[in-house]
Amino acid sequence: MPITWLASYPKSGNTWLRFLLANIIHGGMPPTSLAVSKLVHDIHQPGVPFEPADPDQLFIKTHFARTDRHPRLAETARAVHVVRHPRDVLLSALNYRRMEGVIENLTDAQYAEAFIAHGGDPLWARLGYGSWIQHAATWATNAPFPVVTIRYEDLKGDAESTLKRVLEFVGLEASDADVERAVKQSSFDQLRALEIRERGKETIFPGTAKDTREKRFFFNKGKTGQSLDAIKQGLDAALDQRFGPALAKLGY
Repeated sequence: MPITWLASYPKSGNTWLRFLLANIIHGGMPPTSLAVSKLVHDIHQPGVPFEPADPDQLFIKTHFARTDRHPRLAETARAVHVVRHPRDVLLSALNYRRMEGVIENLTDAQYAEAFIAHGGDPLWARLGYGSWIQHAATWATNAPFPVVTIRYEDLKGDAESTLKRVLEFVGLEASDADVERAVKQSSFDQLRALEIRERGKETIFPGTAKDTREKRFFFNKGKTGQSLDAIKQGLDAALDQRFGPALAKLGY
């Protein structure tokens, strides 16, 4: 069965795109995040049943780098590659890692310095995601199947046009009204509200009631063009130097 991969480094907008696509496929927003995941699967959450609307059109999220170790790569029809500026990825990842409780021995500055030095989160590299730099390169260049690369910044700036571009690429038909509905029902505020409602229930989102009290969310800020220098002076310059060549190749 042909697979359309939704490929991204973590914290780059993949889940947002999944909600948008699920809305188009379902004809409206599915009632829960688990219902979304059944339509547009997550390879990293194998416990969620996969119930695609069309067995000949499988959409699966992946954070893995495109290597010969990637599961089911031989079944690939195409890939939608989502990228986000590593400065914003870093800040979103910092919040996410705090939610997980895996970097409590690090200050914000120490995490940022490690992210920059390794070209991404070193823990994610151990899971097969590669660095941000490596991940982007594997999906954006020399793939043996069609790939469209979209930027988080474009999705945030003009979600309707960007979604239409994705739908045309993957071969899903949708009217202007369908796209408008999907974007409206998948707004940041709507998805944050869903995340809060599902805290303590079956959900695809991490987090606890404590995270809610401390205002930590999976859909945290969704911002673009942020600065790291509020954490420590010089971090913006260090990131620009480390990621500059890779960013230029992606049009940043």
